[in-house]
Amino acid sequence: MIRIPSSDATFTIVSGLFGITLLASIWAFWFPIDIGFHFILLSLSLFFGNKNKENIKAVVKDAYTQLKTFNKPVKLLFYLSSLLILAQCATVPYIIDNETYYIQTIKWLNEYGFVKGLANLHLFFGQTSGWHITQSVYSLSFLYDRFNDLNGFLLLLVNFFAFKKWQEYTIHHKRNDLLFGLIPLTYVFIFQFISAPSPDLAVYLLSFLLFSCYLDKSDSLSTQLKQMSVIALFSVYIKITAVVLLIIPLLVFVKHYKKTNNEMSSIKILSGLTFTIFLLKNTILTGYPLFPLQFKVWPDLNYQVPTAIMNFFFSKNMLHSFYIPFNAYADVSVIYMIKQYFFHSGIDSIMALISLAVLLLFPLMSNQFDAKKRFWTIYGSFVLLITLLCFSSPQYRFYIHFTLFFALLLLTTVLKNQKTIQIFQVSSLIIVALLLFRPVSFKHLTNNPLLADNSYFHIKNIIQPEPNTKYPLEFKGDSRGNFKFHTPVDPPLFWMNGNGELPCVNSEQLNYFETNFHYMPQQRSHNLADGFYSQKLTGHD
Repeated sequence: MIRIPSSDATFTIVSGLFGITLLASIWAFWFPIDIGFHFILLSLSLFFGNKNKENIKAVVKDAYTQLKTFNKPVKLLFYLSSLLILAQCATVPYIIDNETYYIQTIKWLNEYGFVKGLANLHLFFGQTSGWHITQSVYSLSFLYDRFNDLNGFLLLLVNFFAFKKWQEYTIHHKRNDLLFGLIPLTYVFIFQFISAPSPDLAVYLLSFLLFSCYLDKSDSLSTQLKQMSVIALFSVYIKITAVVLLIIPLLVFVKHYKKTNNEMSSIKILSGLTFTIFLLKNTILTGYPLFPLQFKVWPDLNYQVPTAIMNFFFSKNMLHSFYIPFNAYADVSVIYMIKQYFFHSGIDSIMALISLAVLLLFPLMSNQFDAKKRFWTIYGSFVLLITLLCFSSPQYRFYIHFTLFFALLLLTTVLKNQKTIQIFQVSSLIIVALLLFRPVSFKHLTNNPLLADNSYFHIKNIIQPEPNTKYPLEFKGDSRGNFKFHTPVDPPLFWMNGNGELPCVNSEQLNYFETNFHYMPQQRSHNLADGFYSQKLTGHD
Protein backbone atom coordinates (compact mmCIF):
# COMPACT_ATOMS: atom_id res chain seq x y z
CA MET A 1 0.00 0.00 0.00
CA ILE A 2 2.86 2.38 0.76
CA ARG A 3 4.75 1.38 -2.40
CA ILE A 4 8.13 0.60 -0.85
CA PRO A 5 10.28 -1.27 -3.37
CA SER A 6 12.30 -3.64 -1.21
CA SER A 7 13.53 -7.20 -1.57
CA ASP A 8 15.08 -7.19 1.92
CA ALA A 9 13.47 -10.02 3.90
CA THR A 10 13.99 -8.46 7.33
CA PHE A 11 12.39 -5.13 6.47
CA THR A 12 9.59 -6.77 4.48
CA ILE A 13 8.56 -9.01 7.37
CA VAL A 14 8.91 -6.26 10.00
CA SER A 15 6.73 -3.90 7.96
CA GLY A 16 4.25 -6.76 7.53
CA LEU A 17 4.16 -7.25 11.30
CA PHE A 18 3.31 -3.57 11.66
CA GLY A 19 0.47 -3.87 9.15
CA ILE A 20 -0.95 -6.91 10.96
CA THR A 21 -0.60 -5.09 14.30
CA LEU A 22 -2.66 -2.15 13.04
CA LEU A 23 -5.24 -4.51 11.54
CA ALA A 24 -5.49 -6.42 14.83
CA SER A 25 -5.76 -3.15 16.77
CA ILE A 26 -8.73 -2.01 14.68
CA TRP A 27 -10.34 -5.43 15.09
CA ALA A 28 -9.82 -5.35 18.88
CA PHE A 29 -12.05 -2.29 19.26
CA TRP A 30 -15.02 -4.57 18.60
CA PHE A 31 -13.92 -8.19 18.78
CA PRO A 32 -11.44 -10.50 20.53
CA ILE A 33 -8.29 -11.43 18.62
CA ASP A 34 -9.27 -15.07 18.28
CA ILE A 35 -9.98 -17.54 15.50
CA GLY A 36 -12.39 -15.09 13.87
CA PHE A 37 -9.56 -12.61 13.33
CA HIS A 38 -7.35 -15.37 11.91
CA PHE A 39 -10.01 -16.25 9.38
CA ILE A 40 -9.95 -12.65 8.13
CA LEU A 41 -6.14 -12.55 8.27
CA LEU A 42 -5.81 -15.81 6.34
CA SER A 43 -8.24 -14.60 3.68
CA LEU A 44 -6.35 -11.32 3.24
CA SER A 45 -3.01 -13.15 3.21
CA LEU A 46 -4.15 -15.51 0.46
CA PHE A 47 -5.57 -12.63 -1.60
CA PHE A 48 -2.57 -10.32 -1.32
CA GLY A 49 -0.15 -13.25 -1.45
CA ASN A 50 -1.53 -14.26 -4.82
CA LYS A 51 -1.58 -10.66 -6.04
CA ASN A 52 2.05 -10.12 -5.00
CA LYS A 53 3.46 -13.59 -5.59
CA GLU A 54 6.24 -12.31 -7.84
CA ASN A 55 7.38 -9.88 -5.14
CA ILE A 56 7.27 -12.66 -2.54
CA LYS A 57 9.37 -14.90 -4.76
CA ALA A 58 11.88 -12.07 -5.17
CA VAL A 59 12.16 -11.57 -1.39
CA VAL A 60 12.65 -15.30 -0.76
CA LYS A 61 15.12 -15.66 -3.62
CA ASP A 62 17.12 -12.64 -2.46
CA ALA A 63 17.33 -13.98 1.12
CA TYR A 64 18.41 -17.42 -0.14
CA THR A 65 21.01 -15.87 -2.44
CA GLN A 66 22.41 -13.78 0.40
CA LEU A 67 22.61 -16.82 2.65
CA LYS A 68 24.54 -18.75 0.00
CA THR A 69 27.10 -15.94 -0.25
CA PHE A 70 28.01 -16.25 3.45
CA ASN A 71 31.54 -17.57 3.83
CA LYS A 72 31.99 -20.67 6.01
CA PRO A 73 32.76 -18.92 9.37
CA VAL A 74 29.88 -16.48 8.93
CA LYS A 75 27.45 -19.20 7.85
CA LEU A 76 28.44 -21.54 10.69
CA LEU A 77 28.05 -18.83 13.34
CA PHE A 78 24.75 -17.74 11.80
CA TYR A 79 23.32 -21.25 12.07
CA LEU A 80 24.64 -21.72 15.61
CA SER A 81 23.28 -18.37 16.83
CA SER A 82 19.89 -19.12 15.22
CA LEU A 83 19.72 -22.47 17.04
CA LEU A 84 20.60 -20.77 20.31
CA ILE A 85 17.79 -18.26 19.76
CA LEU A 86 15.29 -21.06 19.16
CA ALA A 87 16.51 -22.88 22.27
CA GLN A 88 16.18 -19.74 24.41
CA CYS A 89 12.62 -19.27 23.16
CA ALA A 90 11.72 -22.66 24.62
CA THR A 91 12.91 -21.73 28.13
CA VAL A 92 10.90 -20.24 30.98
CA PRO A 93 10.26 -16.47 30.58
CA TYR A 94 12.75 -14.51 32.68
CA ILE A 95 11.26 -11.01 32.76
CA ILE A 96 9.12 -10.21 35.81
CA ASP A 97 6.85 -7.92 33.77
CA ASN A 98 5.70 -11.07 32.00
CA GLU A 99 4.17 -12.17 35.30
CA THR A 100 2.73 -8.80 36.29
CA TYR A 101 0.96 -7.84 33.07
CA TYR A 102 2.25 -9.35 29.79
CA ILE A 103 0.37 -12.65 30.18
CA GLN A 104 -2.85 -11.04 31.38
CA THR A 105 -2.78 -8.25 28.78
CA ILE A 106 -2.45 -10.76 25.96
CA LYS A 107 -5.21 -12.94 27.47
CA TRP A 108 -7.62 -10.00 27.57
CA LEU A 109 -6.86 -9.25 23.92
CA ASN A 110 -7.41 -12.88 22.92
CA GLU A 111 -10.66 -13.25 24.83
CA TYR A 112 -12.23 -9.77 24.70
CA GLY A 113 -10.16 -7.30 22.66
CA PHE A 114 -9.88 -3.79 24.10
CA VAL A 115 -11.93 -3.55 27.30
CA LYS A 116 -13.17 -0.23 28.66
CA GLY A 117 -11.48 0.77 31.90
CA LEU A 118 -9.33 -2.37 32.07
CA ALA A 119 -6.62 -0.33 33.84
CA ASN A 120 -8.96 -0.01 36.84
CA LEU A 121 -8.10 -3.63 37.65
CA HIS A 122 -4.35 -3.10 37.41
CA LEU A 123 -2.85 0.09 35.98
CA PHE A 124 -0.21 -1.91 34.13
CA PHE A 125 -2.99 -3.29 31.91
CA GLY A 126 -3.37 0.25 30.59
CA GLN A 127 0.09 -0.05 29.06
CA THR A 128 -1.18 -2.54 26.45
CA SER A 129 1.66 -2.26 23.95
CA GLY A 130 1.42 -2.58 20.20
CA TRP A 131 3.86 -5.45 20.62
CA HIS A 132 1.44 -7.29 22.90
CA ILE A 133 -1.24 -6.80 20.28
CA THR A 134 1.13 -8.42 17.76
CA GLN A 135 1.87 -11.23 20.22
CA SER A 136 -1.86 -11.79 20.79
CA VAL A 137 -2.16 -12.49 17.06
CA TYR A 138 0.65 -15.04 17.11
CA SER A 139 -0.25 -16.61 20.45
CA LEU A 140 -2.83 -18.71 18.57
CA SER A 141 -4.51 -19.22 21.92
CA PHE A 142 -7.26 -21.36 20.37
CA LEU A 143 -4.62 -23.95 19.37
CA TYR A 144 -1.92 -23.95 22.07
CA ASP A 145 -1.12 -22.17 25.32
CA ARG A 146 2.67 -21.80 25.08
CA PHE A 147 3.27 -19.46 22.15
CA ASN A 148 4.84 -16.41 23.79
CA ASP A 149 8.05 -15.87 21.84
CA LEU A 150 7.53 -13.06 19.34
CA ASN A 151 10.80 -11.47 20.47
CA GLY A 152 12.63 -14.64 19.48
CA PHE A 153 11.16 -14.42 15.99
CA LEU A 154 12.19 -10.77 15.67
CA LEU A 155 15.69 -11.59 16.87
CA LEU A 156 15.93 -14.34 14.22
CA LEU A 157 15.18 -11.68 11.59
CA VAL A 158 17.71 -9.25 13.04
CA ASN A 159 20.23 -12.07 13.41
CA PHE A 160 20.04 -12.71 9.65
CA PHE A 161 20.36 -8.97 9.04
CA ALA A 162 23.43 -8.78 11.30
CA PHE A 163 25.29 -11.68 9.70
CA LYS A 164 24.44 -10.32 6.26
CA LYS A 165 26.09 -7.05 7.29
CA TRP A 166 29.14 -8.90 8.63
CA GLN A 167 29.43 -10.79 5.34
CA GLU A 168 29.26 -7.50 3.43
CA TYR A 169 32.02 -6.11 5.63
CA THR A 170 34.30 -9.02 4.72
CA ILE A 171 33.93 -7.94 1.07
CA HIS A 172 33.68 -4.13 1.10
CA HIS A 173 35.30 -3.32 4.47
CA LYS A 174 32.83 -0.55 5.27
CA ARG A 175 32.74 0.43 8.94
CA ASN A 176 28.95 0.77 9.02
CA ASP A 177 28.56 -2.84 7.85
CA LEU A 178 30.83 -3.96 10.67
CA LEU A 179 28.86 -1.86 13.16
CA PHE A 180 25.66 -3.82 12.50
CA GLY A 181 27.56 -7.05 11.93
CA LEU A 182 28.64 -6.88 15.57
CA ILE A 183 25.05 -7.00 16.88
CA PRO A 184 25.52 -10.65 18.02
CA LEU A 185 27.99 -9.34 20.62
CA THR A 186 24.96 -7.87 22.43
CA TYR A 187 23.31 -11.30 22.78
CA VAL A 188 25.09 -11.84 26.10
CA PHE A 189 22.89 -9.06 27.45
CA ILE A 190 19.62 -9.46 25.55
CA PHE A 191 19.24 -13.25 25.36
CA GLN A 192 17.48 -13.61 28.71
CA PHE A 193 14.76 -11.27 27.46
CA ILE A 194 13.65 -13.05 24.29
CA SER A 195 11.50 -15.76 25.90
CA ALA A 196 8.80 -13.19 26.73
CA PRO A 197 7.22 -10.46 24.52
CA SER A 198 9.12 -7.54 26.05
CA PRO A 199 8.28 -4.26 24.24
CA ASP A 200 11.68 -2.90 25.34
CA LEU A 201 13.60 -5.56 23.43
CA ALA A 202 11.43 -5.06 20.34
CA VAL A 203 12.32 -1.36 20.37
CA TYR A 204 16.03 -2.19 20.76
CA LEU A 205 16.02 -4.44 17.70
CA LEU A 206 13.89 -2.13 15.56
CA SER A 207 16.16 0.78 16.48
CA PHE A 208 19.13 -1.02 14.95
CA LEU A 209 17.15 -1.48 11.73
CA LEU A 210 16.18 2.19 11.75
CA PHE A 211 19.76 3.38 12.33
CA SER A 212 21.01 1.11 9.55
CA CYS A 213 18.43 2.48 7.14
CA TYR A 214 19.36 6.04 8.10
CA LEU A 215 23.08 5.45 7.54
CA ASP A 216 22.59 3.50 4.30
CA LYS A 217 22.59 5.61 1.11
CA SER A 218 22.04 2.77 -1.36
CA ASP A 219 18.26 3.26 -1.66
CA SER A 220 16.46 6.23 -3.17
CA LEU A 221 15.64 9.06 -0.79
CA SER A 222 11.88 8.40 -0.85
CA THR A 223 12.35 4.67 -0.26
CA GLN A 224 14.75 5.33 2.59
CA LEU A 225 12.38 7.84 4.18
CA LYS A 226 9.40 5.50 3.90
CA GLN A 227 11.33 2.62 5.45
CA MET A 228 12.52 4.76 8.36
CA SER A 229 9.02 6.11 8.92
CA VAL A 230 7.48 2.63 9.08
CA ILE A 231 10.08 1.39 11.58
CA ALA A 232 9.87 4.55 13.72
CA LEU A 233 6.05 4.50 13.82
CA PHE A 234 6.05 0.82 14.73
CA SER A 235 8.56 1.46 17.53
CA VAL A 236 6.49 4.31 18.99
CA TYR A 237 3.30 2.25 18.80
CA ILE A 238 5.16 -0.46 20.71
CA LYS A 239 6.52 1.88 23.40
CA ILE A 240 6.02 5.62 23.81
CA THR A 241 9.59 6.12 25.08
CA ALA A 242 10.70 5.41 21.49
CA VAL A 243 9.17 8.73 20.41
CA VAL A 244 12.64 10.27 19.91
CA LEU A 245 13.17 7.86 17.00
CA LEU A 246 10.64 9.92 15.04
CA ILE A 247 13.19 12.74 14.99
CA ILE A 248 15.29 10.89 12.40
CA PRO A 249 12.69 10.52 9.59
CA LEU A 250 11.25 13.96 10.43
CA LEU A 251 14.63 15.65 9.97
CA VAL A 252 15.16 13.88 6.65
CA PHE A 253 11.65 14.89 5.53
CA VAL A 254 12.15 18.54 6.48
CA LYS A 255 15.61 18.70 4.90
CA HIS A 256 14.36 17.25 1.61
CA TYR A 257 10.80 18.58 1.76
CA LYS A 258 10.55 19.68 -1.86
CA LYS A 259 11.86 16.35 -3.15
CA THR A 260 9.84 14.05 -0.93
CA ASN A 261 6.60 15.82 0.02
CA ASN A 262 4.60 14.61 -2.97
CA GLU A 263 5.69 11.01 -2.41
CA MET A 264 4.89 10.91 1.30
CA SER A 265 1.08 10.96 1.16
CA SER A 266 0.83 7.29 2.13
CA ILE A 267 3.20 7.80 5.09
CA LYS A 268 1.16 10.80 6.26
CA ILE A 269 -2.00 8.65 6.17
CA LEU A 270 -0.18 5.81 8.00
CA SER A 271 1.06 8.25 10.65
CA GLY A 272 -2.43 9.67 11.17
CA LEU A 273 -3.94 6.18 11.39
CA THR A 274 -1.31 4.99 13.89
CA PHE A 275 -1.72 8.07 16.09
CA THR A 276 -5.53 7.80 16.00
CA ILE A 277 -5.47 4.12 16.98
CA PHE A 278 -2.99 4.92 19.75
CA LEU A 279 -5.27 7.64 21.19
CA LEU A 280 -8.43 5.54 20.99
CA LYS A 281 -6.74 2.46 22.47
CA ASN A 282 -5.46 4.45 25.46
CA THR A 283 -8.82 6.14 25.93
CA ILE A 284 -10.71 2.85 26.05
CA LEU A 285 -8.26 1.15 28.40
CA THR A 286 -7.59 4.05 30.78
CA GLY A 287 -9.74 7.06 29.90
CA TYR A 288 -6.59 9.06 29.03
CA PRO A 289 -5.76 9.35 25.29
CA LEU A 290 -2.10 10.22 25.95
CA PHE A 291 -1.62 7.72 28.79
CA PRO A 292 0.46 7.88 30.96
CA LEU A 293 -0.04 11.66 30.64
CA GLN A 294 -3.17 12.73 32.51
CA PHE A 295 -4.56 14.77 29.63
CA LYS A 296 -8.34 14.47 29.45
CA VAL A 297 -10.47 14.95 26.34
CA TRP A 298 -13.63 13.34 27.72
CA PRO A 299 -13.60 14.04 31.50
CA ASP A 300 -17.00 12.41 32.05
CA LEU A 301 -15.95 8.88 31.12
CA ASN A 302 -17.17 6.74 34.02
CA TYR A 303 -14.42 4.15 33.48
CA GLN A 304 -11.55 6.64 33.66
CA VAL A 305 -8.82 5.65 36.13
CA PRO A 306 -9.09 7.94 39.20
CA THR A 307 -6.59 10.79 39.32
CA ALA A 308 -5.42 9.75 42.81
CA ILE A 309 -4.30 6.34 41.52
CA MET A 310 -2.62 7.87 38.46
CA ASN A 311 -0.76 10.31 40.69
CA PHE A 312 0.44 7.46 42.89
CA PHE A 313 1.82 5.36 40.03
CA PHE A 314 3.55 8.23 38.29
CA SER A 315 4.82 10.08 41.32
CA LYS A 316 8.54 10.72 41.65
CA ASN A 317 8.63 8.31 44.59
CA MET A 318 7.34 5.44 42.45
CA LEU A 319 9.37 6.23 39.35
CA HIS A 320 12.65 6.57 41.24
CA SER A 321 12.07 3.91 43.91
CA PHE A 322 14.14 1.38 41.96
CA TYR A 323 17.31 3.10 43.14
CA ILE A 324 16.16 5.45 45.92
CA PRO A 325 14.33 4.13 49.01
CA PHE A 326 10.57 4.51 48.59
CA ASN A 327 9.17 7.84 49.85
CA ALA A 328 12.71 9.22 50.22
CA TYR A 329 12.93 11.01 46.85
CA ALA A 330 11.96 14.44 48.16
CA ASP A 331 14.54 14.31 50.97
CA VAL A 332 17.71 13.40 49.07
CA SER A 333 20.25 15.68 47.41
CA VAL A 334 21.15 15.69 43.75
CA ILE A 335 24.64 14.36 44.59
CA TYR A 336 23.11 11.44 46.48
CA MET A 337 20.77 10.70 43.56
CA ILE A 338 23.67 10.63 41.10
CA LYS A 339 25.71 8.41 43.41
CA GLN A 340 22.80 5.99 43.84
CA TYR A 341 22.09 5.91 40.14
CA PHE A 342 25.61 4.94 39.14
CA PHE A 343 26.64 2.79 42.09
CA HIS A 344 23.54 1.42 43.84
CA SER A 345 23.57 -2.15 42.44
CA GLY A 346 25.00 -4.56 39.85
CA ILE A 347 23.48 -4.55 36.37
CA ASP A 348 21.78 -1.14 36.73
CA SER A 349 25.05 0.50 37.71
CA ILE A 350 27.03 -1.31 35.00
CA MET A 351 24.65 -0.18 32.26
CA ALA A 352 24.54 3.37 33.63
CA LEU A 353 28.34 3.62 33.69
CA ILE A 354 28.67 2.16 30.17
CA SER A 355 26.09 4.65 28.94
CA LEU A 356 27.99 7.52 30.54
CA ALA A 357 31.22 6.28 28.97
CA VAL A 358 29.83 6.17 25.42
CA LEU A 359 28.21 9.59 25.89
CA LEU A 360 31.61 11.04 26.77
CA LEU A 361 33.70 9.07 24.26
CA PHE A 362 31.69 9.56 21.08
CA PRO A 363 32.23 13.35 20.83
CA LEU A 364 35.96 12.78 21.27
CA MET A 365 36.09 10.13 18.52
CA SER A 366 33.40 11.33 16.10
CA ASN A 367 35.91 12.55 13.51
CA GLN A 368 36.91 8.94 12.85
CA PHE A 369 33.53 8.05 11.36
CA ASP A 370 32.09 8.66 7.92
CA ALA A 371 28.66 10.30 7.76
CA LYS A 372 29.40 11.82 11.15
CA LYS A 373 26.52 14.28 10.82
CA ARG A 374 24.11 11.36 10.83
CA PHE A 375 25.83 9.84 13.84
CA TRP A 376 25.47 13.19 15.58
CA THR A 377 21.74 13.15 14.83
CA ILE A 378 21.41 9.75 16.50
CA TYR A 379 23.58 11.01 19.36
CA GLY A 380 21.32 14.06 19.76
CA SER A 381 18.28 11.76 19.98
CA PHE A 382 20.11 9.79 22.67
CA VAL A 383 20.82 12.91 24.71
CA LEU A 384 17.24 14.16 24.30
CA LEU A 385 15.82 10.84 25.50
CA ILE A 386 18.05 10.77 28.58
CA THR A 387 17.11 14.36 29.35
CA LEU A 388 13.40 13.54 29.14
CA LEU A 389 13.88 10.44 31.28
CA CYS A 390 15.63 12.47 33.98
CA PHE A 391 12.29 14.19 34.56
CA SER A 392 10.33 10.94 34.58
CA SER A 393 11.97 7.53 35.08
CA PRO A 394 15.64 7.23 34.06
CA GLN A 395 15.76 3.43 33.98
CA TYR A 396 18.47 2.12 31.68
CA ARG A 397 16.06 -0.19 29.86
CA PHE A 398 14.44 2.86 28.25
CA TYR A 399 17.63 4.05 26.55
CA ILE A 400 20.00 1.07 26.43
CA HIS A 401 19.50 0.59 22.66
CA PHE A 402 21.37 3.85 22.10
CA THR A 403 24.10 2.71 24.48
CA LEU A 404 24.51 -0.59 22.63
CA PHE A 405 24.59 1.18 19.27
CA PHE A 406 27.34 3.62 20.27
CA ALA A 407 29.28 0.94 22.13
CA LEU A 408 29.40 -1.15 18.95
CA LEU A 409 30.31 1.93 16.94
CA LEU A 410 33.27 2.66 19.21
CA LEU A 411 34.22 -1.02 19.08
CA THR A 412 34.61 -0.79 15.28
CA THR A 413 37.65 1.43 15.85
CA VAL A 414 39.36 -1.50 17.58
CA LEU A 415 38.04 -4.56 15.72
CA LYS A 416 39.37 -4.45 12.17
CA ASN A 417 41.11 -7.78 11.71
CA GLN A 418 38.83 -10.61 10.52
CA LYS A 419 40.31 -13.17 12.89
CA THR A 420 39.86 -10.83 15.84
CA ILE A 421 36.24 -10.24 14.87
CA GLN A 422 35.65 -13.99 14.61
CA ILE A 423 37.19 -14.51 18.05
CA PHE A 424 34.84 -11.91 19.56
CA GLN A 425 31.79 -13.40 17.80
CA VAL A 426 32.67 -16.96 18.85
CA SER A 427 33.41 -15.88 22.44
CA SER A 428 30.08 -14.10 22.65
CA LEU A 429 28.16 -17.18 21.48
CA ILE A 430 30.09 -19.42 23.87
CA ILE A 431 29.06 -17.22 26.80
CA VAL A 432 25.47 -17.23 25.52
CA ALA A 433 25.54 -21.04 25.28
CA LEU A 434 26.89 -21.36 28.83
CA LEU A 435 24.10 -19.15 30.14
CA LEU A 436 21.55 -21.07 28.10
CA PHE A 437 22.48 -24.64 29.00
CA ARG A 438 23.38 -24.41 32.67
CA PRO A 439 21.93 -22.66 35.74
CA VAL A 440 23.72 -19.43 36.64
CA SER A 441 23.20 -17.13 39.60
CA PHE A 442 22.89 -13.39 38.92
CA LYS A 443 22.80 -12.49 42.61
CA HIS A 444 25.98 -10.43 42.29
CA LEU A 445 24.34 -8.38 39.49
CA THR A 446 20.91 -7.65 40.98
CA ASN A 447 19.26 -7.10 44.35
CA ASN A 448 15.98 -8.47 43.02
CA PRO A 449 15.61 -12.12 44.13
CA LEU A 450 13.11 -12.70 41.30
CA LEU A 451 15.89 -12.05 38.78
CA ALA A 452 18.63 -13.93 40.60
CA ASP A 453 18.56 -17.08 38.45
CA ASN A 454 18.69 -17.44 34.69
CA SER A 455 16.26 -19.34 32.49
CA TYR A 456 18.07 -22.28 30.97
CA PHE A 457 17.32 -25.01 28.44
CA HIS A 458 16.25 -28.54 29.39
CA ILE A 459 16.40 -31.59 27.11
CA LYS A 460 12.61 -31.91 27.20
CA ASN A 461 12.36 -28.44 25.62
CA ILE A 462 13.46 -29.92 22.30
CA ILE A 463 9.90 -31.27 22.03
CA GLN A 464 7.91 -29.11 24.44
CA PRO A 465 8.57 -25.48 25.37
CA GLU A 466 8.19 -24.33 28.95
CA PRO A 467 4.91 -22.70 30.07
CA ASN A 468 4.41 -18.96 29.53
CA THR A 469 4.86 -18.33 33.25
CA LYS A 470 7.87 -18.77 35.49
CA TYR A 471 5.72 -19.29 38.59
CA PRO A 472 3.19 -22.20 38.79
CA LEU A 473 0.95 -20.30 41.21
CA GLU A 474 -2.27 -21.54 42.72
CA PHE A 475 -5.37 -19.36 42.36
CA LYS A 476 -8.53 -18.94 44.36
CA GLY A 477 -11.80 -17.11 43.84
CA ASP A 478 -12.46 -13.71 45.44
CA SER A 479 -14.83 -10.79 44.99
CA ARG A 480 -15.25 -7.06 45.58
CA GLY A 481 -18.84 -5.91 45.23
CA ASN A 482 -20.08 -7.13 41.86
CA PHE A 483 -16.54 -7.93 40.70
CA LYS A 484 -15.63 -11.61 40.94
CA PHE A 485 -12.07 -12.56 40.08
CA HIS A 486 -9.18 -15.00 40.51
CA THR A 487 -6.28 -14.10 42.76
CA PRO A 488 -2.88 -15.79 43.07
CA VAL A 489 -2.17 -17.51 46.39
CA ASP A 490 1.03 -16.21 48.06
CA PRO A 491 2.61 -14.59 44.98
CA PRO A 492 6.26 -13.53 45.43
CA LEU A 493 5.50 -9.98 44.24
CA PHE A 494 2.81 -7.45 45.13
CA TRP A 495 2.06 -6.62 41.46
CA MET A 496 2.10 -10.23 40.22
CA ASN A 497 -0.96 -11.75 38.54
CA GLY A 498 0.59 -14.79 36.88
CA ASN A 499 -1.28 -16.98 34.42
CA GLY A 500 -4.66 -17.08 36.14
CA GLU A 501 -7.98 -17.29 34.33
CA LEU A 502 -9.69 -13.99 33.52
CA PRO A 503 -10.37 -11.82 35.34
CA CYS A 504 -7.26 -12.17 37.46
CA VAL A 505 -5.71 -9.65 39.83
CA ASN A 506 -3.82 -9.84 43.11
CA SER A 507 -6.30 -9.29 45.98
CA GLU A 508 -3.47 -7.88 48.12
CA GLN A 509 -3.07 -5.09 45.58
CA LEU A 510 -6.81 -4.36 45.60
CA ASN A 511 -6.75 -4.21 49.41
CA TYR A 512 -3.91 -1.68 49.25
CA PHE A 513 -5.82 0.70 46.98
CA GLU A 514 -9.04 0.26 48.95
CA THR A 515 -7.25 1.10 52.20
CA ASN A 516 -5.08 3.96 50.97
CA PHE A 517 -7.10 5.49 48.14
CA HIS A 518 -10.63 4.27 48.87
CA TYR A 519 -11.33 2.91 45.38
CA MET A 520 -12.58 -0.52 44.39
CA PRO A 521 -12.88 -1.90 40.81
CA GLN A 522 -16.40 -2.84 39.73
CA GLN A 523 -17.88 -4.29 36.57
CA ARG A 524 -19.86 -1.91 34.39
CA SER A 525 -22.36 -4.73 33.77
CA HIS A 526 -22.63 -8.47 34.27
CA ASN A 527 -20.67 -8.90 31.04
CA LEU A 528 -16.87 -8.63 31.40
CA ALA A 529 -16.64 -7.27 27.85
CA ASP A 530 -18.41 -4.10 29.01
CA GLY A 531 -15.42 -3.20 31.16
CA PHE A 532 -14.72 -1.80 34.62
CA TYR A 533 -14.78 1.37 36.66
CA SER A 534 -13.37 2.40 40.04
CA GLN A 535 -16.03 2.92 42.69
CA LYS A 536 -15.30 5.52 45.34
CA LEU A 537 -15.80 3.99 48.78
CA THR A 538 -17.54 5.85 51.58
CA GLY A 539 -17.19 5.40 55.30
CA HIS A 540 -20.10 2.95 55.22
CA ASP A 541 -18.52 0.63 52.62
